[in-house]
Amino acid sequence: MSKEHKKVIMIRPESIKTDAKNIYKKNGKIGEKFYLQEIAKLQIELVKLQNWVKKTNQKIVIIMEGRDGAGKGGTIKALTEHLNPRGCRVVALAKPTELERTQWYFTRYISTLPSGGEIVFFDRSWYNRAGVERVMGFCTQEEYKQFIYQVSNLEQMLISSGTMIFKYFLDVGREEQKRRVKRRKTDPLRMWKLSPIDAKSLDLWDDYTTAFEKMFSRTHTPHAPWVIVDSNDKKAARLNIARDLLSKIDYEGKDPSSVCLLADPAILHPYSQAPH
Repeated sequence: MSKEHKKVIMIRPESIKTDAKNIYKKNGKIGEKFYLQEIAKLQIELVKLQNWVKKTNQKIVIIMEGRDGAGKGGTIKALTEHLNPRGCRVVALAKPTELERTQWYFTRYISTLPSGGEIVFFDRSWYNRAGVERVMGFCTQEEYKQFIYQVSNLEQMLISSGTMIFKYFLDVGREEQKRRVKRRKTDPLRMWKLSPIDAKSLDLWDDYTTAFEKMFSRTHTPHAPWVIVDSNDKKAARLNIARDLLSKIDYEGKDPSSVCLLADPAILHPYSQAPH
C-alpha cells in the first residue's frame, strides 16, 4: 500500500463528545476559539487549492445563494481572506442597467466568468432571477421560464468547456433571519447590508420558500448539484462549506490527515426532494 493510502483521514473534531465543552458555546453554537483554529487550517488548504488552480490553469466558479441574512458575504470573506486577489475575484452585481435589461439575461454574468488560473465567487448569481426577481415581480413569467429552460444548459456548456461549478444555498430559520435583519437596522457597521428588499423578505417568507423549492427542483442536476447549508450557526456553515469544497477537488498538496475535510451532513447536504 502506498504512503498516500496510509494517510489517516481526520474526523470532525465536533464529533468527539469529550471535547464538546471546548468547541461549543452554551447556546450550542461553535465557539470563537475553536472556529479560528479550524478556519485557519482550512484557509491553508484553500491557498494550496489556489496555487494548484494557477499552476494548472483551472477555472472555478463558486455560487453563494441563500435567504437574506443567511451569511453569504461573511462566508465568502472567510474563504477568500488569505487568497491572492490577482487570482480570486468576488462578483456581486448591482441591479441591471437599462441597457443590460435589453440584453440576453446571462450576458453580464458571462463577462465576469473566470479565465484560466482564476477562482470566482458569486455573491448572488444568475439565480437571482429564480429568487428575488421571481418573488418581487422584477421579471415576467416568460423571462422566468426562459431562465429555467436555459440555465442548466448553460452550466453544462461551461463545465464541458473546463469550468468547475459549485452551488451552495445558505438557509436560515425565520426567527434567526428576523434577528439578523433587525441587527442590520441598528448596527452602524452592518447598516450597509440592509436593503429595502431585505425588509420586505421578512413578510414574504412563504413566497421565497416556494420560489427556492422550485429553483432547486428544476436546476439541481448531476453536473451542477445544489448543496443546502444550514447557516443558523454562521461559523459552522463556513467551516463545512470550506470542507465540502476542498473535499471535491483533487488539488496538489491536499492533506486530509492534518485538517478535517469531512463536511457535517447535519449542516450541509445535497438537495433532495425527499424531506430531511
